[in-house]
Amino acid sequence: MLTVKQIEAASYGTGPDRIADLNGLYLRLNKGGSKTFQVRMTVDGRSRWKTIGRFPELSLRDARLKAVLEKLGGGETADESVVRSPDEGAAFSAVRPVDADHTTLRDVAKVWFERKRRGLSNGKHALQNWTTINDYVLPALGNLRPSEIKSRDVIRVLDPIWRTKHETARRTLGRLREIFELAILHELLEVNPAVFNQQMAFGPVQRQTKHMAALPWERAPEFWRWLTTHDCNEDVRQMIMAMVLTGKRTSEVRTAKWSDLCLETATWTTTRERMKKRRPHRVPICAQLAVVFDNLALLGGHHDDPDGPVFPRPKNKGGVIDENRALIEIKKFDPEITGHGMRSTFRTWARKQGVYSQDVMEYALSHEKDKIVDAYFRDDLLEERRPMMQAWADYVTGGEEPARLADTMAIMSQR
Repeated sequence: MLTVKQIEAASYGTGPDRIADLNGLYLRLNKGGSKTFQVRMTVDGRSRWKTIGRFPELSLRDARLKAVLEKLGGGETADESVVRSPDEGAAFSAVRPVDADHTTLRDVAKVWFERKRRGLSNGKHALQNWTTINDYVLPALGNLRPSEIKSRDVIRVLDPIWRTKHETARRTLGRLREIFELAILHELLEVNPAVFNQQMAFGPVQRQTKHMAALPWERAPEFWRWLTTHDCNEDVRQMIMAMVLTGKRTSEVRTAKWSDLCLETATWTTTRERMKKRRPHRVPICAQLAVVFDNLALLGGHHDDPDGPVFPRPKNKGGVIDENRALIEIKKFDPEITGHGMRSTFRTWARKQGVYSQDVMEYALSHEKDKIVDAYFRDDLLEERRPMMQAWADYVTGGEEPARLADTMAIMSQR
């Protein structure tokens, strides 16, 4: 399996022209120095190569997902037909019920994935949905008709990983249940063989939940002092500062747009499509965070594009900073912690203060409440959260504002 570093280091003439990755994906090293992703497909019994993009314009992660989609939608898909929806005008794959004698589990799985991926905003999660089924289920059961598969067959393929990779096995079973449900809807079988008592099938499993490694809240000021002088790109430093001061997820920070900010009301709003729970989230802008945004405005030139990204990276596919950029720098302070763990650091500090309500702390992190309670609780407690977020910022920074880049640049220009 390839890594980004291996791709960057690879060069034409030092080894094979093609380097294999996963699911028929290859990296092609070209004589002129360019690097392209290709998919190896079998069409009508013959091997074919299809170029799907150039590195680094197409990232490795996106190339893997695209490779899966190419193999599903190309000549390798034998028992699917394309039907046009009169309502949506969109093409989608469907299994023909009249072909029940020849439709295999692999065919149904392909249709399931085509539909499933449309509801997933994260390409990595979409790829995981397919690879777990492709790696653990289809090699043994893929060529069988759904009606031929019994519960004992499902247990047999998942038993080897049920304890060693329990979470992966559990999610694979859930996805397999969905595939069989689709087969039932198309009258390919009557009873879902993936529905059974898991403890009876595999025995009890002692599960240990592994949380994101977090910085102890007592060390947050130490981390902030280190961050202010750490040698890294300035926009990365400011991004990490924003993460620490708000407790927001990395993805929510790095995809921020200038139009999300209302400095008059000191409010940062992340729109629903960029939130994990698909509902908008407002964050109070404390004094320290306001300075961070002033610094970023100086770095990013948002006056040229008021609706542009706060953390632009024009050469990246998404046009914003990489999702792992903050993590790489944070681990230089302590290899055991993560960016997401900073949310836990803030939450633990807030609880230790003993003055903030559960609702105020949970809304700060955009955690989902009980759905029935949430239906009646319409206020996001923004104003109640302002004092808490300012107190947290004062604790972390020692009550001081971050250095203003405009002042630093003015001093340097005078030298």
